[in-house]
Amino acid sequence: MKFKLFSNVDFYELAPEVVSSKEKGFNAKEVWLDTDNKQIILHTDNGVYNVVFNNYNELLYAITRVGRAILFNDMIKSLNQAIDDLLYYRSYDLLETDEDLVSPLIDEIENTKKKVLKGNFKVMIRLGRLAPEYIDKFINDNPKAKKAVDDAVEKYRVLCWESYEDDDPDYCDKVVPTVSVIVYAIPEEKTIMLKVDVDEIGDVYRITERYDTADDFFKALKTYETMVIYYW
Repeated sequence: MKFKLFSNVDFYELAPEVVSSKEKGFNAKEVWLDTDNKQIILHTDNGVYNVVFNNYNELLYAITRVGRAILFNDMIKSLNQAIDDLLYYRSYDLLETDEDLVSPLIDEIENTKKKVLKGNFKVMIRLGRLAPEYIDKFINDNPKAKKAVDDAVEKYRVLCWESYEDDDPDYCDKVVPTVSVIVYAIPEEKTIMLKVDVDEIGDVYRITERYDTADDFFKALKTYETMVIYYW
């Protein structure tokens, strides 16, 4: 099973288990995972590199390290940019409100930065969404998921009636929102999570399966190879 883990990756975000300091002459534009051959494939601006691991424990550790580095850098960069933007807008003397809305937002962002700097986060890799035929089976075989979807459909129709202005008296009672089941891998916890999302309503149900070993985790990942429509 091969799928793309990350895009637009800088060299310094790659763990030493993936690439040594002697190979600093490139940036990995894409990082792919090949579970069958226990390898990470780097698509770089200087060719393709295959990094093979001895076992699944080493492979799992490597993708966890890389994922945390990428997520850490992205979040810190985004949070700093958000603070800069707020301070920039506050510099306009003509833009005022009857209360200070900027300072509490900056404080909240700073608190979030502290959590990130302490490493208080986990990496969730979005593999893709289940193909339509597997969505139906998953929901129909899972009573809790089915109830969550049914409730969300009713809420969707209520929202439809609140904004509907045409003449069809049955329209909103017949509409069916798009239902997606998104598959996530959480390497450091050796878990796979399925999240049910309903259009306009959002996340309505989640189920998580935890595996005891790295071998079992990657074996479970492989079962989704023909079931998931991947994000590219």
